[in-house]
Amino acid sequence: MPPNRIVALFAPFIALAAGVAATWLTNHVSGLDVSPGQLEAIFIATLTAVLAPAAQWLHGSQKFAQIEAELERAALDADRRATELVLAEPYEPDDDYDDYEADDLGDDYEAARDEPDAVPAGA
Repeated sequence: MPPNRIVALFAPFIALAAGVAATWLTNHVSGLDVSPGQLEAIFIATLTAVLAPAAQWLHGSQKFAQIEAELERAALDADRRATELVLAEPYEPDDDYDDYEADDLGDDYEAARDEPDAVPAGA
């Protein structure tokens, strides 16, 4: 599963759990006398603190996917244009191909076999 879907799926649940944990900790562990209105404000602030970065990350992920798709589309267009240019030019074999003789290859091979092996410098 892509990371942007994981963030979109789990961010609300994580924000809710963070809000519940923050209000519970404030009410039971802090030892402060907190009114229900203040607990609600803590809950909303915690939700915002968790959801805002997730929303910002999702926005950036969508922008990145859009740019990546545009680049891929441009690359495919360039490949298509290059193929059209190559296919538009008629194929003309090299003139040197007609002068090729099979015996030339055998002579080069035999000459290469007769050469002494290379010795590394410093050996």
